[in-house]
Amino acid sequence: MITQLLLLLLLPLIEAMDIRRLDAYPGAQCLDGTPGAYYIEKSSSAANNKWQLFFEGGGWCYNDKDCANRALGQLGSSSDYPATIDRQGGVASSDCDINPTFCEYNSVYMKYCDGNSFSGALDGSVTVEETGQELHFRGSYILDAILEDLVKNEGMDEVEELNLSGCSAGGLSTFLHSDHVRDKVQELVGRPLSKYGSTPVSGFFLMNRQNVHDEFVMAEQMKTIFSLSNATRGVHQACIEGTPDTDQQWLCNTAPEVLKYIENPIFVLDSSFDSWQAGCIMMNKAVEYDDTPTKDMPNGNCGSAAGWEECAAGPESCDNEQIYGVTEYQGSFVRLLTGAQGYQNDHSGAFIYECFTHCAAGGDQYATIAIDGVLMKDAVDSWWNSIGASSTKSFLPKLYGLDSTNPNASC
Repeated sequence: MITQLLLLLLLPLIEAMDIRRLDAYPGAQCLDGTPGAYYIEKSSSAANNKWQLFFEGGGWCYNDKDCANRALGQLGSSSDYPATIDRQGGVASSDCDINPTFCEYNSVYMKYCDGNSFSGALDGSVTVEETGQELHFRGSYILDAILEDLVKNEGMDEVEELNLSGCSAGGLSTFLHSDHVRDKVQELVGRPLSKYGSTPVSGFFLMNRQNVHDEFVMAEQMKTIFSLSNATRGVHQACIEGTPDTDQQWLCNTAPEVLKYIENPIFVLDSSFDSWQAGCIMMNKAVEYDDTPTKDMPNGNCGSAAGWEECAAGPESCDNEQIYGVTEYQGSFVRLLTGAQGYQNDHSGAFIYECFTHCAAGGDQYATIAIDGVLMKDAVDSWWNSIGASSTKSFLPKLYGLDSTNPNASC
Protein backbone atom coordinates (compact mmCIF):
# COMPACT_ATOMS: atom_id res chain seq x y z
CA MET A 1 0.00 0.00 0.00
CA ILE A 2 2.83 2.39 0.89
CA THR A 3 4.58 1.61 -2.38
CA GLN A 4 1.41 2.42 -4.33
CA LEU A 5 1.04 5.75 -2.49
CA LEU A 6 4.66 6.63 -3.27
CA LEU A 7 4.13 5.87 -6.94
CA LEU A 8 1.06 8.10 -7.00
CA LEU A 9 3.02 10.92 -5.40
CA LEU A 10 5.81 10.54 -7.96
CA LEU A 11 3.57 10.45 -11.02
CA PRO A 12 3.40 14.26 -11.47
CA LEU A 13 7.22 14.36 -11.46
CA ILE A 14 7.63 11.96 -14.36
CA GLU A 15 8.51 13.86 -17.52
CA ALA A 16 6.19 12.63 -20.27
CA MET A 17 5.93 13.82 -23.85
CA ASP A 18 2.63 13.58 -25.72
CA ILE A 19 2.27 12.40 -29.31
CA ARG A 20 1.08 14.55 -32.19
CA ARG A 21 0.28 12.61 -35.36
CA LEU A 22 0.58 14.37 -38.71
CA ASP A 23 -2.71 13.04 -40.12
CA ALA A 24 -3.56 16.50 -41.50
CA TYR A 25 -0.46 16.48 -43.73
CA PRO A 26 -0.99 13.80 -46.43
CA GLY A 27 2.56 13.96 -47.80
CA ALA A 28 4.23 13.46 -44.41
CA GLN A 29 4.45 9.67 -44.50
CA CYS A 30 6.66 7.04 -42.93
CA LEU A 31 8.17 4.28 -45.07
CA ASP A 32 5.01 2.17 -44.81
CA GLY A 33 2.66 5.07 -45.60
CA THR A 34 1.49 5.75 -42.03
CA PRO A 35 1.59 9.41 -40.94
CA GLY A 36 4.72 10.89 -39.40
CA ALA A 37 4.61 12.06 -35.79
CA TYR A 38 6.39 13.95 -33.05
CA TYR A 39 6.23 14.20 -29.27
CA ILE A 40 6.02 17.42 -27.29
CA GLU A 41 6.38 18.60 -23.73
CA LYS A 42 5.51 22.24 -23.09
CA SER A 43 7.57 24.06 -20.49
CA SER A 44 5.92 25.62 -17.48
CA SER A 45 8.49 28.42 -17.41
CA ALA A 46 9.65 29.14 -20.97
CA ALA A 47 6.26 30.32 -22.22
CA ASN A 48 6.24 29.85 -25.99
CA ASN A 49 9.40 31.73 -26.90
CA LYS A 50 12.11 29.11 -26.19
CA TRP A 51 12.18 25.79 -28.02
CA GLN A 52 14.42 22.79 -28.57
CA LEU A 53 13.74 20.38 -31.44
CA PHE A 54 15.43 16.98 -31.27
CA PHE A 55 15.77 14.50 -34.16
CA GLU A 56 15.44 10.84 -33.27
CA GLY A 57 18.27 8.57 -34.43
CA GLY A 58 18.31 4.98 -35.58
CA GLY A 59 20.72 4.38 -38.48
CA TRP A 60 19.63 4.13 -42.10
CA CYS A 61 18.33 1.56 -44.53
CA TYR A 62 20.52 0.92 -47.55
CA ASN A 63 18.37 -0.60 -50.30
CA ASP A 64 14.76 -1.53 -51.01
CA LYS A 65 14.90 -4.86 -49.13
CA ASP A 66 16.57 -3.29 -46.12
CA CYS A 67 14.00 -0.46 -46.12
CA ALA A 68 11.16 -2.96 -46.49
CA ASN A 69 12.40 -4.64 -43.32
CA ARG A 70 12.66 -1.27 -41.61
CA ALA A 71 9.04 -0.48 -42.54
CA LEU A 72 7.94 -3.37 -40.31
CA GLY A 73 9.00 -1.56 -37.13
CA GLN A 74 8.91 1.84 -35.43
CA LEU A 75 11.78 3.22 -37.53
CA GLY A 76 9.59 2.85 -40.61
CA SER A 77 6.02 2.94 -39.33
CA SER A 78 4.05 5.01 -36.82
CA SER A 79 1.35 2.37 -36.34
CA ASP A 80 2.71 1.26 -32.94
CA TYR A 81 3.85 4.61 -31.53
CA PRO A 82 2.73 4.98 -27.89
CA ALA A 83 0.66 7.94 -26.73
CA THR A 84 3.47 9.18 -24.48
CA ILE A 85 7.22 8.69 -24.09
CA ASP A 86 9.77 9.77 -21.50
CA ARG A 87 11.70 12.92 -22.27
CA GLN A 88 15.24 12.45 -23.58
CA GLY A 89 18.35 12.92 -21.48
CA GLY A 90 21.61 14.82 -21.84
CA VAL A 91 21.37 17.94 -23.96
CA ALA A 92 17.57 17.45 -24.09
CA SER A 93 17.09 16.67 -20.39
CA SER A 94 14.66 18.57 -18.17
CA ASP A 95 17.11 18.19 -15.26
CA CYS A 96 18.86 21.56 -14.96
CA ASP A 97 21.80 19.99 -13.14
CA ILE A 98 22.50 17.91 -16.25
CA ASN A 99 21.28 20.38 -18.88
CA PRO A 100 21.48 23.95 -17.55
CA THR A 101 21.07 25.49 -21.00
CA PHE A 102 17.88 23.96 -22.39
CA CYS A 103 16.23 22.22 -19.41
CA GLU A 104 13.35 24.71 -19.31
CA TYR A 105 12.78 24.99 -23.07
CA ASN A 106 9.70 23.60 -24.75
CA SER A 107 10.87 20.18 -25.93
CA VAL A 108 9.99 18.41 -29.20
CA TYR A 109 11.13 14.90 -30.15
CA MET A 110 10.82 14.30 -33.89
CA LYS A 111 10.17 10.65 -34.68
CA TYR A 112 12.36 9.15 -37.40
CA CYS A 113 10.65 6.83 -39.88
CA ASP A 114 11.91 7.61 -43.41
CA GLY A 115 15.20 5.68 -43.44
CA ASN A 116 17.41 8.60 -44.49
CA SER A 117 17.72 11.24 -41.77
CA PHE A 118 14.57 13.21 -42.70
CA SER A 119 15.94 13.70 -46.23
CA GLY A 120 13.66 11.60 -48.43
CA ALA A 121 11.80 13.68 -51.03
CA LEU A 122 10.18 11.12 -53.31
CA ASP A 123 6.68 12.09 -54.48
CA GLY A 124 5.79 8.58 -55.62
CA SER A 125 6.65 5.27 -54.00
CA VAL A 126 8.99 2.31 -54.52
CA THR A 127 7.57 -1.18 -54.90
CA VAL A 128 9.56 -4.02 -53.34
CA GLU A 129 9.40 -6.87 -55.83
CA GLU A 130 9.77 -9.67 -53.29
CA THR A 131 6.96 -8.51 -50.98
CA GLY A 132 4.84 -6.06 -52.93
CA GLN A 133 5.37 -3.44 -50.22
CA GLU A 134 5.06 0.21 -51.23
CA LEU A 135 7.81 2.33 -49.66
CA HIS A 136 7.43 6.08 -49.15
CA PHE A 137 10.56 8.20 -48.75
CA ARG A 138 9.09 11.46 -47.37
CA GLY A 139 11.34 12.46 -44.49
CA SER A 140 11.79 16.04 -45.66
CA TYR A 141 8.00 16.39 -45.89
CA ILE A 142 7.65 15.06 -42.33
CA LEU A 143 10.13 17.67 -41.10
CA ASP A 144 8.29 20.54 -42.78
CA ALA A 145 4.93 19.25 -41.51
CA ILE A 146 6.27 19.14 -37.93
CA LEU A 147 7.48 22.74 -38.15
CA GLU A 148 4.19 23.92 -39.65
CA ASP A 149 2.13 22.08 -37.04
CA LEU A 150 4.20 23.46 -34.17
CA VAL A 151 3.73 27.02 -35.42
CA LYS A 152 0.02 26.65 -36.24
CA ASN A 153 -1.15 24.52 -33.33
CA GLU A 154 1.39 24.41 -30.50
CA GLY A 155 2.35 28.03 -29.90
CA MET A 156 5.72 28.04 -31.64
CA ASP A 157 4.60 31.12 -33.58
CA GLU A 158 5.98 33.04 -30.57
CA VAL A 159 9.43 31.43 -30.76
CA GLU A 160 12.44 33.69 -30.18
CA GLU A 161 15.16 31.19 -29.27
CA LEU A 162 15.47 27.83 -31.03
CA ASN A 163 18.00 25.02 -30.60
CA LEU A 164 18.13 22.12 -33.06
CA SER A 165 19.66 18.84 -31.95
CA GLY A 166 19.58 15.09 -32.48
CA CYS A 167 21.68 11.99 -31.89
CA SER A 168 23.33 9.50 -34.29
CA ALA A 169 21.25 9.46 -37.51
CA GLY A 170 19.43 12.34 -35.79
CA GLY A 171 22.79 14.04 -35.36
CA LEU A 172 23.32 13.72 -39.11
CA SER A 173 19.80 15.14 -39.58
CA THR A 174 20.90 18.14 -37.51
CA PHE A 175 23.79 18.83 -39.88
CA LEU A 176 21.72 18.27 -43.02
CA HIS A 177 18.81 20.48 -41.99
CA SER A 178 20.37 23.11 -39.72
CA ASP A 179 19.99 25.98 -42.18
CA HIS A 180 16.65 24.76 -43.57
CA VAL A 181 14.98 24.62 -40.15
CA ARG A 182 15.96 28.18 -39.34
CA ASP A 183 14.81 29.43 -42.75
CA LYS A 184 11.53 27.50 -42.62
CA VAL A 185 10.66 28.62 -39.10
CA GLN A 186 11.43 32.24 -39.91
CA GLU A 187 9.25 31.95 -43.00
CA LEU A 188 6.39 30.47 -40.97
CA VAL A 189 6.52 33.07 -38.17
CA GLY A 190 7.26 35.97 -40.53
CA ARG A 191 10.27 37.37 -38.67
CA PRO A 192 13.88 36.52 -37.75
CA LEU A 193 14.68 34.54 -34.61
CA SER A 194 16.64 36.33 -31.90
CA LYS A 195 18.83 33.25 -31.32
CA TYR A 196 19.31 30.04 -33.30
CA GLY A 197 21.93 27.33 -33.24
CA SER A 198 22.36 23.58 -33.56
CA THR A 199 24.05 20.95 -31.42
CA PRO A 200 24.46 17.72 -33.44
CA VAL A 201 25.27 14.73 -31.23
CA SER A 202 27.42 11.91 -32.64
CA GLY A 203 26.41 12.74 -36.20
CA PHE A 204 29.74 13.58 -37.87
CA PHE A 205 30.09 10.24 -39.66
CA LEU A 206 33.06 9.69 -41.99
CA MET A 207 30.85 7.98 -44.55
CA ASN A 208 33.16 8.47 -47.53
CA ARG A 209 36.00 6.54 -45.94
CA GLN A 210 37.32 3.05 -46.66
CA ASN A 211 37.12 0.32 -44.08
CA VAL A 212 40.32 -1.32 -42.82
CA HIS A 213 40.46 -3.45 -46.00
CA ASP A 214 40.24 -0.40 -48.30
CA GLU A 215 36.60 -1.08 -49.25
CA PHE A 216 34.10 1.80 -49.49
CA VAL A 217 31.28 -0.13 -47.81
CA MET A 218 29.51 2.77 -46.05
CA ALA A 219 29.91 5.03 -49.05
CA GLU A 220 28.19 2.55 -51.36
CA GLN A 221 25.37 2.07 -48.86
CA MET A 222 24.75 5.81 -48.57
CA LYS A 223 24.90 6.33 -52.33
CA THR A 224 22.07 3.81 -52.66
CA ILE A 225 19.73 5.34 -50.08
CA PHE A 226 20.48 8.84 -51.38
CA SER A 227 19.28 7.80 -54.83
CA LEU A 228 16.42 5.57 -53.65
CA SER A 229 14.93 8.31 -51.46
CA ASN A 230 15.41 11.12 -54.01
CA ALA A 231 17.36 13.04 -51.37
CA THR A 232 18.71 15.50 -53.94
CA ARG A 233 15.68 17.61 -53.02
CA GLY A 234 15.83 16.86 -49.30
CA VAL A 235 19.39 17.68 -48.23
CA HIS A 236 21.22 21.03 -47.98
CA GLN A 237 20.45 22.78 -51.26
CA ALA A 238 23.57 24.96 -51.25
CA CYS A 239 25.62 21.76 -51.15
CA ILE A 240 23.71 20.33 -54.12
CA GLU A 241 24.18 23.57 -56.07
CA GLY A 242 27.89 23.55 -55.20
CA THR A 243 28.30 19.97 -56.48
CA PRO A 244 27.57 20.04 -60.24
CA ASP A 245 28.78 16.46 -60.70
CA THR A 246 25.57 14.52 -60.03
CA ASP A 247 27.57 11.36 -59.28
CA GLN A 248 29.08 13.15 -56.29
CA GLN A 249 25.92 14.81 -54.93
CA TRP A 250 25.35 11.89 -52.56
CA LEU A 251 28.13 13.44 -50.47
CA CYS A 252 25.59 16.14 -49.55
CA ASN A 253 23.97 13.36 -47.49
CA THR A 254 27.06 13.38 -45.22
CA ALA A 255 28.08 15.73 -42.42
CA PRO A 256 31.68 16.49 -43.52
CA GLU A 257 30.46 17.74 -46.90
CA VAL A 258 27.42 19.67 -45.63
CA LEU A 259 29.43 21.39 -42.89
CA LYS A 260 31.25 23.25 -45.66
CA TYR A 261 27.98 25.06 -46.41
CA ILE A 262 26.28 25.55 -43.02
CA GLU A 263 25.82 29.24 -42.24
CA ASN A 264 24.22 29.14 -38.78
CA PRO A 265 25.97 28.73 -35.43
CA ILE A 266 26.73 25.07 -34.78
CA PHE A 267 28.44 23.35 -31.84
CA VAL A 268 29.40 19.77 -32.64
CA LEU A 269 29.30 17.17 -29.84
CA ASP A 270 31.10 13.96 -30.77
CA SER A 271 33.85 11.45 -30.11
CA SER A 272 36.98 11.36 -32.23
CA PHE A 273 36.69 7.57 -32.13
CA ASP A 274 32.97 6.92 -31.87
CA SER A 275 32.02 3.33 -31.00
CA TRP A 276 29.40 3.13 -33.79
CA GLN A 277 31.78 4.49 -36.41
CA ALA A 278 34.51 2.10 -35.28
CA GLY A 279 32.40 -0.95 -35.96
CA CYS A 280 30.09 0.23 -38.72
CA ILE A 281 32.44 2.35 -40.86
CA MET A 282 36.05 1.56 -40.06
CA MET A 283 35.66 -2.18 -39.33
CA ASN A 284 32.52 -3.17 -41.23
CA LYS A 285 31.90 -5.30 -44.27
CA ALA A 286 29.11 -5.42 -46.82
CA VAL A 287 25.84 -7.27 -46.31
CA GLU A 288 24.23 -9.19 -49.16
CA TYR A 289 20.44 -9.14 -49.23
CA ASP A 290 19.42 -12.24 -51.15
CA ASP A 291 16.25 -13.23 -49.32
CA THR A 292 12.77 -11.84 -48.80
CA PRO A 293 12.84 -9.04 -46.17
CA THR A 294 12.08 -10.08 -42.59
CA LYS A 295 12.29 -8.39 -39.22
CA ASP A 296 15.56 -10.27 -38.57
CA MET A 297 17.33 -8.94 -41.66
CA PRO A 298 20.65 -7.31 -40.67
CA ASN A 299 21.17 -3.58 -41.17
CA GLY A 300 24.87 -3.35 -41.93
CA ASN A 301 27.52 -5.84 -40.82
CA CYS A 302 29.34 -3.94 -38.11
CA GLY A 303 32.59 -5.02 -36.49
CA SER A 304 33.01 -7.92 -38.90
CA ALA A 305 36.13 -6.93 -40.84
CA ALA A 306 38.44 -9.94 -40.80
CA GLY A 307 41.09 -9.67 -38.10
CA TRP A 308 39.51 -6.62 -36.48
CA GLU A 309 36.61 -8.21 -34.60
CA GLU A 310 38.22 -7.75 -31.18
CA CYS A 311 39.47 -4.23 -31.90
CA ALA A 312 35.89 -3.21 -32.80
CA ALA A 313 34.96 -3.78 -29.14
CA GLY A 314 37.24 -0.94 -28.02
CA PRO A 315 40.77 0.45 -28.34
CA GLU A 316 41.98 -1.57 -25.35
CA SER A 317 41.43 -4.70 -27.47
CA CYS A 318 43.48 -3.45 -30.43
CA ASP A 319 47.05 -4.50 -31.08
CA ASN A 320 49.84 -1.99 -31.76
CA GLU A 321 49.36 -1.98 -35.52
CA GLN A 322 45.63 -1.50 -35.17
CA ILE A 323 46.10 1.39 -32.74
CA TYR A 324 47.99 3.22 -35.48
CA GLY A 325 44.83 2.86 -37.59
CA VAL A 326 42.68 4.12 -34.72
CA THR A 327 44.79 7.24 -34.18
CA GLU A 328 44.81 7.91 -37.93
CA TYR A 329 40.99 7.77 -37.84
CA GLN A 330 40.97 10.25 -34.95
CA GLY A 331 43.25 12.59 -36.87
CA SER A 332 41.13 12.39 -40.02
CA PHE A 333 38.00 13.10 -37.99
CA VAL A 334 39.43 16.28 -36.46
CA ARG A 335 40.95 17.51 -39.74
CA LEU A 336 37.70 17.11 -41.67
CA LEU A 337 35.73 18.84 -38.92
CA THR A 338 38.01 21.80 -38.28
CA GLY A 339 38.76 22.35 -41.98
CA ALA A 340 35.11 22.93 -42.91
CA GLN A 341 33.86 26.49 -43.40
CA GLY A 342 30.81 25.87 -41.22
CA TYR A 343 33.06 25.06 -38.28
CA GLN A 344 35.19 28.14 -38.89
CA ASN A 345 32.21 30.54 -38.95
CA ASP A 346 31.74 33.00 -36.10
CA HIS A 347 29.95 31.45 -33.12
CA SER A 348 30.55 27.86 -34.23
CA GLY A 349 32.76 25.29 -32.55
CA ALA A 350 32.92 21.80 -31.11
CA PHE A 351 33.46 19.61 -28.08
CA ILE A 352 35.22 16.49 -29.37
CA TYR A 353 36.14 14.00 -26.65
CA GLU A 354 38.15 10.78 -26.68
CA CYS A 355 35.61 8.44 -25.07
CA PHE A 356 34.79 5.22 -26.94
CA THR A 357 31.04 5.70 -26.83
CA HIS A 358 28.10 6.81 -28.98
CA CYS A 359 25.63 9.59 -28.22
CA ALA A 360 27.25 10.47 -24.89
CA ALA A 361 25.66 13.93 -25.07
CA GLY A 362 22.25 12.25 -25.15
CA GLY A 363 22.67 10.78 -21.66
CA ASP A 364 24.20 11.41 -18.25
CA GLN A 365 27.77 11.57 -19.64
CA TYR A 366 26.78 14.98 -20.98
CA ALA A 367 27.37 16.19 -17.42
CA THR A 368 30.52 14.18 -16.66
CA ILE A 369 32.81 14.17 -19.71
CA ALA A 370 35.36 16.98 -19.54
CA ILE A 371 38.20 18.40 -21.62
CA ASP A 372 40.85 20.50 -19.88
CA GLY A 373 38.63 20.68 -16.81
CA VAL A 374 35.55 21.95 -18.68
CA LEU A 375 32.45 19.75 -18.67
CA MET A 376 30.62 19.20 -21.94
CA LYS A 377 27.40 20.70 -20.54
CA ASP A 378 29.27 23.86 -19.52
CA ALA A 379 30.97 24.16 -22.91
CA VAL A 380 27.54 24.08 -24.58
CA ASP A 381 26.18 26.64 -22.12
CA SER A 382 29.09 28.97 -22.80
CA TRP A 383 28.64 28.58 -26.58
CA TRP A 384 24.89 29.23 -26.48
CA ASN A 385 25.29 32.33 -24.32
CA SER A 386 28.08 33.67 -26.56
CA ILE A 387 26.06 33.60 -29.81
CA GLY A 388 25.90 37.13 -31.12
CA ALA A 389 28.21 38.42 -28.40
CA SER A 390 31.67 36.83 -28.49
CA SER A 391 33.72 34.17 -30.22
CA THR A 392 33.27 30.48 -29.44
CA LYS A 393 35.92 28.31 -27.80
CA SER A 394 36.34 24.78 -29.12
CA PHE A 395 37.53 21.73 -27.21
CA LEU A 396 39.48 19.18 -29.24
CA PRO A 397 40.80 15.72 -28.35
CA LYS A 398 44.18 14.11 -27.88
CA LEU A 399 45.12 10.85 -29.60
CA TYR A 400 45.03 7.45 -27.93
CA GLY A 401 48.39 6.22 -26.71
CA LEU A 402 50.13 3.49 -28.70
CA ASP A 403 49.53 1.24 -25.67
CA SER A 404 45.76 1.88 -26.14
CA THR A 405 45.52 4.25 -23.17
CA ASN A 406 42.81 6.90 -23.30
CA PRO A 407 44.22 10.35 -22.43
CA ASN A 408 40.88 11.53 -21.03
CA ALA A 409 40.30 10.34 -17.46
CA SER A 410 36.70 11.61 -17.44
CA CYS A 411 35.70 8.85 -19.87
